[in-house]
Amino acid sequence: DAFSYSSRGSAYSYLGEYDDAIADYTRAIKVDSEYKYAYRNRADLYSDLENYEDAISDYTRAIELDPEYKYAYVGRGNAYSDLGNYEDAISDYTRAIRIDPDYDYAYRVRGDAYSDLENYEDAIADYTRAIRIKPDYAIAYYNRGLVYGQRLNNLEEAISDFTRAIKINPDYTAAFSNRGYAKKLLGLPYCSDYKEACNLGNESACEWYNDDCK
Repeated sequence: DAFSYSSRGSAYSYLGEYDDAIADYTRAIKVDSEYKYAYRNRADLYSDLENYEDAISDYTRAIELDPEYKYAYVGRGNAYSDLGNYEDAISDYTRAIRIDPDYDYAYRVRGDAYSDLENYEDAIADYTRAIRIKPDYAIAYYNRGLVYGQRLNNLEEAISDFTRAIKINPDYTAAFSNRGYAKKLLGLPYCSDYKEACNLGNESACEWYNDDCK
């Protein structure tokens, strides 16, 4: 049945057998043309394979079958975003949020799209909302820190957000390197952050540490 084909497709996808996964999702759809999960699963895989047009088509079909399918809206939004179509991405993220006002991931990715459009106030508002819903959302802190530091030149807030991201995820290499750079711009001690990022495998941070701190 459609469920069995779709489930096996997901197993193939997990194993990296993408052609077999797509074939099984397609079989599921042939068995039941209204099985929304097969469309969404195939769309997710198409997106992972950077086949965004086919992904959008499958997400759209899933939405036609279930207009309240928040995951399909976010998936289609991500595909639009990967194509640089940030306005349509924001529209889809907003639809997902209307369906589920506590959908933290939708706020975060909408914040990313706003940032890509240089709408930094709305980006920060969305990252902040995501954090309120999910207080341990490390990437939301990190992305908000990037906007504060790289776009708004508010280095103190950037350092604060990078620090929060590191407390949640002590192996957050990019947060260490960016916090170090923000500290450097403020004339604060920063070499320990570069060193930690280097120890975590960030080759650029190793170069910066060797150039600035030895």
